[in-house]
Amino acid sequence: MSQPEHKETIYILDQVTAKPGKAKAFLEAYMERYAPAAQQDRGMTLLHRWVSPPMWLEDEGNTLFIIWTVQGAPAWWAMSFHGRRNPAVAEFWKSIEPLIETRHRSFLSDIADVESLCNV
Repeated sequence: MSQPEHKETIYILDQVTAKPGKAKAFLEAYMERYAPAAQQDRGMTLLHRWVSPPMWLEDEGNTLFIIWTVQGAPAWWAMSFHGRRNPAVAEFWKSIEPLIETRHRSFLSDIADVESLCNV
């Protein structure tokens, strides 16, 4: 009996620090205008939405940690390819610049999956 194919999980972390008092507005725009296409068009699965500190600040900026997953290197490459070629993605980020202090995207995996992810 053959083993089922193991697909390594790749995590995509969007870390965004909103301008003071703008975190809720950023999250609403992100979920309404970015998330649906990320799921439908780029095959991303939303895993977590975290906020630090765990209260909405008005005088300071909250940092949001939004974590997505894709399964395996081919899915990561497809997600990346489709995101770069879709002008709506760049337009979204440009349109919400007034809400953002800083943003950073990281790609992560479990240490146990690194070797097989390198074999693409």
